[in-house]
Amino acid sequence: MKRRIEDEFTHLKISRQRKYQLRMQRDKRCTECGEPALEGSRCLKHLVKARERQRAKRGLKRRYRNTLSYRLESLAA
Repeated sequence: MKRRIEDEFTHLKISRQRKYQLRMQRDKRCTECGEPALEGSRCLKHLVKARERQRAKRGLKRRYRNTLSYRLESLAA
């Protein structure tokens, strides 16, 4: 059986998913998949997915090319 994780988030009255997110954020990893996060709290793949999800949800047509996800995407290409 695995040992229980004992850290600064162990005794907080929050869900285990939120504890996972806080641990990943502390370690500079993507809060969704655990890959290294470039900047912010997500990897490039999940930054782009979140951006496109929000555009669809809000019905936006314009693209704001100076946002973090576009800049990181251009550097990676």
